[in-house]
Amino acid sequence: MKNLLAVFLVSTFSWASFAAPSQTFAQTPIQVSEDIVIDYDFGEVAVGSGSSTSWELYAPADKSIYISQITMSGGDYWADTDCLGFLEAGYSCTFTLYFVPSQQGESNATVKVLANEDSVTMNIKGTGIPGGEPQ
Repeated sequence: MKNLLAVFLVSTFSWASFAAPSQTFAQTPIQVSEDIVIDYDFGEVAVGSGSSTSWELYAPADKSIYISQITMSGGDYWADTDCLGFLEAGYSCTFTLYFVPSQQGESNATVKVLANEDSVTMNIKGTGIPGGEPQ
């Protein structure tokens, strides 16, 4: 049985911005034995603007889990979460990922969430398009 029961897409929104936020998680490799893999495409986002999406991660109703690491590799992305540490049985936490393209073209990232023996791997991509650049 998976310790990390489910990951659900909660919301997606975009905004105009001229300063890209800094990276918030260490880029440490994780050794895992089994993955839940999610592919997510932010689509086209204007350079200098941003887009975000949020997921809820749930613990099984009968078992608490411990989320020990969240790592991210890839530029133009950053994250915010309340998921590190113990997640009591039946409860959820929120993971929000932001894409703020700094240049035109495709950008890729990988996010890994390690919980007990299980993990979630998110393969993320987005494309920076013209528009929104500061003058």
